[in-house]
Amino acid sequence: MSDVRVNADQQEEGEQQQNLVKAPVKRSLGLLITTYGCLFVGSIASSLLAKYYFVHGGSSRWVSTWVQSAGFPLLLGLIYFPHFVFKTTKRRPFTRFTHRHLLFSVVIGLILGFNNFLFSWGTSYLPVSTSSLLLSTQLIFTLILSVIIVKQKVTFSNLNCVVLLTLSSVLLALGSSQDKPAGLTKTKYFIGFLSTIGAGLLFALYLPVTERVYRSVYCFAMVMEMQLVMEFSATVFATIGVVMYGDAFGGVKIVSTVLCIWGFSSYVYGIYVKMKKDEEKEEEEEEEGHTGMKTVEDGGELELEMGMIKDDVAAADERV
Repeated sequence: MSDVRVNADQQEEGEQQQNLVKAPVKRSLGLLITTYGCLFVGSIASSLLAKYYFVHGGSSRWVSTWVQSAGFPLLLGLIYFPHFVFKTTKRRPFTRFTHRHLLFSVVIGLILGFNNFLFSWGTSYLPVSTSSLLLSTQLIFTLILSVIIVKQKVTFSNLNCVVLLTLSSVLLALGSSQDKPAGLTKTKYFIGFLSTIGAGLLFALYLPVTERVYRSVYCFAMVMEMQLVMEFSATVFATIGVVMYGDAFGGVKIVSTVLCIWGFSSYVYGIYVKMKKDEEKEEEEEEEGHTGMKTVEDGGELELEMGMIKDDVAAADERV
């Protein structure tokens, strides 16, 4: 049974790779532009919304950290709908998702959660312009860590570009201290500065490590599954911070969170039960098929033996 599923997964993997090779250049370029556009809009929106929260009375850095990854249940649609609703994929969700994948996903998720916390801490102190410019220092960190972790080749042009962009960003950030909000001390400004640099460093670590792990992943669904575990781990990290450090988390928020977790768990359990029933049904159908084939084979052998007996009897009669 497992060998059949592995072969089906490998066949689907080969089909997906062939489709990627045959994909038109215009389609790939359009997908790339769309991805860059979403990243551009999302990065700007996250920075502005985080600063808007702190400017208008928000004080909980852990809550700000929590909302950055709390939307992970939306990934369930991308994981389960293609197989159970649209019937466009043969692979079952979380098939060949090993303990190693789970461990890597959890560790990377915790790194991502701490990165989100440092981002919230820096945003609470620094102006958006300064914070955004400091975050661009992740370019040089990404280049260095990519060379170390995934053996990325470095050329003079991209190295020169990264160094110049990073230096210009740091100079602009250091020269924008006059933009700091009224009442912000130099100590808090320095803390925000270091927190933002740390966030850039951690995100630069996240990118090559994730690329290294994704080398053992062969389809879009597995990427979404790992992202689900990562974001869930980051959310758990932020939730622990909210509870332990006494941020305002009243009864209404607690009830809302419990209902959310309950609904999410109920949904996952329902999918699990459905998967088990489907597996049992497939096993029963395979057993019935094997039984039918065996019956046919036994019937054929019996008919053959009866025919041989009749031939022997006829031969004996002729001799008599």
